[in-house]
Amino acid sequence: MKEGLVHVCFVLDESGSMSYSTSDVKGGFKKVIEEQKALTNGGCIVSLFKFSDTVKEVYLGKDVNEIDADNLDYSPGGMTAMNDGIGTAIDSVGKWLAAKDESERPEKNLIIIMTDGAENASREFSLEQVREKIKHQTEKYDWSFVYMGTDVTDSSYTNHLMGGLKNCTSLYNSRDNHTENYSLCCSVATAWRGMEGSTYEMKSAVLEADLTNAADSMTERYEKKIGRKIK
Repeated sequence: MKEGLVHVCFVLDESGSMSYSTSDVKGGFKKVIEEQKALTNGGCIVSLFKFSDTVKEVYLGKDVNEIDADNLDYSPGGMTAMNDGIGTAIDSVGKWLAAKDESERPEKNLIIIMTDGAENASREFSLEQVREKIKHQTEKYDWSFVYMGTDVTDSSYTNHLMGGLKNCTSLYNSRDNHTENYSLCCSVATAWRGMEGSTYEMKSAVLEADLTNAADSMTERYEKKIGRKIK
């Protein structure tokens, strides 16, 4: 593995219900890219997948410095093929990594799933198949998955998808605060890149602690807003 190199894979919901937040998604994505470009420690490569009725691979393993964050093509419409989006991203990233020399593979793979709703349109993958893929990648290759749900009213999908699995974090936030979601993505990648000389185990412990604390804080505030527990 290439020490200090972080791979951030975004799996973005581009269904019609996300139309209200188009500017926030574009602005938040740009913030992550620009902040990662400004860092000198380690390195960052980015993959981007979008899903609505179908799944689109925008790019795979692209150096962050080559990304034009001002021109993110994001035009919500259609339904939510979330299982297909996640499953396709996992398979594509896995094949891409397998083809690379071990010395060039990123030290950390962070998969960010951002949505405001629930699955309703997948044709290729079932929920159980996606869960098994996540389990395999976390247990065998130590990938980390973050599910960022906004205005989620039923957490049964998320609990089945991520519940009890290693290196899987679910965060709940209101639909008017995408900025915090993106800021967290950026801070986690930045922290990993900044821990030069630290052991992999130490970096993993810091990442897990940061995500856990963020999940607890964001979910608690979301629950207060809607007036009920969601877990």
